[in-house]
Amino acid sequence: MDNKKLKEIMKAQGYTIEMLSLISKIPVGTLSKIISGITSNPGYETMSAIAKALHCSLDEFSGRPVLIPYDYEEYLRRFKLLPTCQKEYIKYVIDLEYDRMIHLQNDKKISLRCYEFTNIVDGWAELDSAKTHNVTVDKNLLTDSCTFLVWLRTDLLEPKFFKNSVLGFQRNEGQRPKSGEIWIVLHNGLLFIGRFYKSHERFILKSLNGTIDDISATDYSQYRRLGLYVGCVDVPELTNEKTAFGQD
Repeated sequence: MDNKKLKEIMKAQGYTIEMLSLISKIPVGTLSKIISGITSNPGYETMSAIAKALHCSLDEFSGRPVLIPYDYEEYLRRFKLLPTCQKEYIKYVIDLEYDRMIHLQNDKKISLRCYEFTNIVDGWAELDSAKTHNVTVDKNLLTDSCTFLVWLRTDLLEPKFFKNSVLGFQRNEGQRPKSGEIWIVLHNGLLFIGRFYKSHERFILKSLNGTIDDISATDYSQYRRLGLYVGCVDVPELTNEKTAFGQD
């Protein structure tokens, strides 16, 4: 039993001796002797009660690594309470951030994650219907600015983007959209690619093909901006067809 390790675990979780005593049902005096090192070999039942109260394993008291950092436990608890669409969004962001760290493969190639949404109705896509493809593309100014790609397997965005276009997006939730920019956003649990317009101090998001009613985009809390469109990318490994795209 390493009493210093026990102190570290208590400090990491913000526990006092009194709090630990209340939760573990072990007297304060007994805990004080254990924590100070006076009692160097506490009984199994005592240490088991302490471990349960601290949400850790008995092995950790001997200095073995923590499986889940304590400050993440509350986030995990909250994650489990979220609706499915929000869980999918969080996993999506984690994937993108991971890819951001490793996407530079070498000086000439870049590895990017490409999403293919299989359930699209009238331009709206379900986030959890996504298939993912890890693709390698030539490194250039366009691909270097991309965070992720979207492979259009539909003609719903014609005439701006034709079927089999691969769209490059740059993830930047902190950037506010400018009039005329195309973004992919999450609204009411569904994905939508549209163009922002400013009208009388109000922002609206318009569909690219006129099939979806204008969305009020002035209140940023009503939707999430997932990525700014930066250009079409040619990815031969996804399709043998030359990537097609419309003109402004």
